[in-house]
Amino acid sequence: MTAGSGIQPGGECDRCHAWVDERVTIAIVETGSGPGGSAYGCLPCARIRATGPYAPDWLVGLLDDIDARRGTR
Repeated sequence: MTAGSGIQPGGECDRCHAWVDERVTIAIVETGSGPGGSAYGCLPCARIRATGPYAPDWLVGLLDDIDARRGTR
């Protein structure tokens, strides 16, 4: 992963639970006590999440940046 790329190393998608080669942060989990965390999703699940009413504002921009670098969409 390069700094600022938005792509995380492979692992399990928190939405579809598939094992994927690359993931993106789809949510920041904040808690009242104890440490928070991040939720990671594959690119297809991240695009679905970005259309939802509770999607973080930065998610659409992150996906647009990834698509622009890859020349997709």
